[in-house]
Amino acid sequence: MGVTVLPKRFDEKKWGRFDVFGKNGFLHIATTDSSIDKIRLKDGEQKNVPYITRSESANGIAQFVSEQNYEFGSNEAGCITVGLDTQTAFYQPHKFVTGQNIQVVTGNSLNEDTAHFYITVLKNQMDAKFNWGGNGATLSRMKRLEAMLPISEEGEPDYNYIAKYTQLKRSMLLAKYRKWVNARIAELGETIDTSLLGEKEWKAFVIKDIADVYSGHDIYAQERISGRTPLVTAVGINNGVGYFVSNENNSRAEESISVVRNGASVGKAFYHKYSALYGNDCRRMKLKHSHSEFVNHFITQVIGMQNKAFSYSRKLGTERLLNLRIMLPVTDDGAPDYEYMEQYTKNLMLRKYKQYLEYLDSKEKTSPVVAND
Repeated sequence: MGVTVLPKRFDEKKWGRFDVFGKNGFLHIATTDSSIDKIRLKDGEQKNVPYITRSESANGIAQFVSEQNYEFGSNEAGCITVGLDTQTAFYQPHKFVTGQNIQVVTGNSLNEDTAHFYITVLKNQMDAKFNWGGNGATLSRMKRLEAMLPISEEGEPDYNYIAKYTQLKRSMLLAKYRKWVNARIAELGETIDTSLLGEKEWKAFVIKDIADVYSGHDIYAQERISGRTPLVTAVGINNGVGYFVSNENNSRAEESISVVRNGASVGKAFYHKYSALYGNDCRRMKLKHSHSEFVNHFITQVIGMQNKAFSYSRKLGTERLLNLRIMLPVTDDGAPDYEYMEQYTKNLMLRKYKQYLEYLDSKEKTSPVVAND
């Protein structure tokens, strides 16, 4: 495994202004080759094709679909997808199909390393110039973008440096993550065999019998002060955290479950081990008989699986949440089996963390080690 040496620190490089797209651009942008409306998607037994939309999460992947959808058109791996209006940008390492209003970025200098640098450049430009509704990232607007790039001695974009810099950042992040995962595995201990979910007896419980429920406290846009405290809101991504603030109010709590009360993500649930503030479009739950983070994770998943039962017209307010019935595994005497829930969740986490380490090992075998000289 070779060593890639970064000749200069990032802030020591000279920079130049370049057209991003167009005749003199360093990248090419075009409309997606598929543009499949969701209702037209073809079903199939094996669903392994990413269906990319304007979603801000999961690398833009809304779901996986069958290869039968290739008949609508497809795009090859190794490009960047950009979402109209949402200004999303993601690198796509696998062949894919898309929904509507997706643009595809390609280029001779674009690869897995340079792509992540370019995405940061594109996002900075799009967030500054475009927004939702009437001024989105249309093809014509994107073609007018300019960007600053590190340059070579000849004044051209230094693609080699960009790739090396990205490799350096990736190596540092992977090393940091490996250290965290190893510490987490040590904390969780050894896997202990448990019954399968289908082998356990389950029983229905009403939320008010196992948890207390609290309302949140809104912090409106004009009141929010940027900071480091998570503000849990009605969003369905980022573990329910909508903002980080320095505001303070009486909603602050830790070791709690948030449940979205209203909006497109109504019914989704997230566990927050950390101290956070809670907006009024979610409800906060505190388990009465267990403080285990693993039990909280288990019950969070059970609650979230019922989100399809709620909508804009059927909100999940305090009263409805208190009387919500959920199924839980039970002990021989019919009580919630918190010990089982804890160990079952620990086993899942241990298995997943070990898979992460296997993935990191595979990345290290194919990625160069990067160092400063």
